[in-house]
Amino acid sequence: MNAIGPISTLLLSLFMVHCGGSKFKGGSATVTNTPPSLAFDETPLDVSKLPENVDTKDSGGPTTGVSTLVETPSDLSCEATSDKTMRVSPDEKADVKVQNDARVVMNVKGRFCPSVSDNLTVLFIIDFSGSMGPNTPDQNNMTFQPATGNDPRAMVGAVKSCGRLQAVEAILAKFKAGDKVNVGTVTFASDIVDSHTTAPADAETFRTTRLAEASKLNNFCSYIPPDQSFAAQEMAVPAPKVGGATNYAAAFNKAYEFLRDVKGRKAVYFITDGRPTAGGGDPVTAGKNAATKLKTIENLYFNAFFLQYKQSGLQEDKQGFDNLVQTIGAPERVVRVDSAAQLAVEVGKEQAASFDPAQIKASLTIEPYEPEAELKVLSFTQDPANAKAWVFETQPFVLLGKGNEVYPHLVKVTAKAKDGTLHTSQVKILYQRSLQ
Repeated sequence: MNAIGPISTLLLSLFMVHCGGSKFKGGSATVTNTPPSLAFDETPLDVSKLPENVDTKDSGGPTTGVSTLVETPSDLSCEATSDKTMRVSPDEKADVKVQNDARVVMNVKGRFCPSVSDNLTVLFIIDFSGSMGPNTPDQNNMTFQPATGNDPRAMVGAVKSCGRLQAVEAILAKFKAGDKVNVGTVTFASDIVDSHTTAPADAETFRTTRLAEASKLNNFCSYIPPDQSFAAQEMAVPAPKVGGATNYAAAFNKAYEFLRDVKGRKAVYFITDGRPTAGGGDPVTAGKNAATKLKTIENLYFNAFFLQYKQSGLQEDKQGFDNLVQTIGAPERVVRVDSAAQLAVEVGKEQAASFDPAQIKASLTIEPYEPEAELKVLSFTQDPANAKAWVFETQPFVLLGKGNEVYPHLVKVTAKAKDGTLHTSQVKILYQRSLQ
């Protein structure tokens, strides 16, 4: 399982026609008279000449003439972030220094790849339904609730724990000091368990509060008891305001509420032990619809774990697992586990990113021209040197400018993963044609 999710990095190629890096390091440029081959055989896009812009007067079109190749330092590290801004100008302090009134053509190269890095929000969606803890067996019902539960509290070395808690600890252990990571939890049963649900906060605050020794068992190894006879059981949520059924829709809708306005990358870890049994007249369809809405959030990576504790006596719920695969949208993003120890191992595994090569598009926006002109994607393939990375390259495009005015050029690349989630890279190029 991928530990976090795809991060995109960017590489710029410029001509004066122009090439630069994913981290856009500054520095002096190297000039060569040899034009590049391969991708630059494609005709550069000139937005000023599109039919939509025929009537855009005196807006600063490109300089005519032969382009000169300029190469700037580049870095395609997976640790780079997906949003960048760079300056292209004759100014000595520019990220890419060009000559006054040079004809500048660029393209964008980049990659989507799994990485533990800064600018990340992690959200755990954790099942607190009745089957997670002790319940009353019913041998005549295929979905009978086991006496021990699917995720009981058990001794791990000298301390008590459970699979859900071990999974959270395994993910948090991946972050190093200084990483800009926020972490939150959504706990649910027949509805949201508000007493145990927390909006994303910085990782250190999460560790010192939600993972404090005195409270972490209650925060993650709990369940909604089936009736008052179980109220004194150590895993039982005291005086619960919800029932012990399983409501995917409520969980995913709460996750959407937490993440819809969050910038940067998002990683969701969904841990459950059964199919939806609450959430309207058709809980299964409601859960799938809520998952689809959650996946409309850009740069979100969805991971799901179906926990079926073998020692519990619960019969294998194949239908529940198949439903979860359909809900998430990609079988490689769903893992079946049969013990707390296996859950902790699987949640920390990394897996190759899974994209549809045909599901990628790029756009170029330059004010005051017609917004979001289509930019061709020349290639989008899995990196043969790194199975976890997918590499893309756009067609070249002409930078437009007028005098010493600064013209923003926004390039946005969007790729769709096989689970239906959308991932984006974008770069803003601030182009100044002349210092005069």
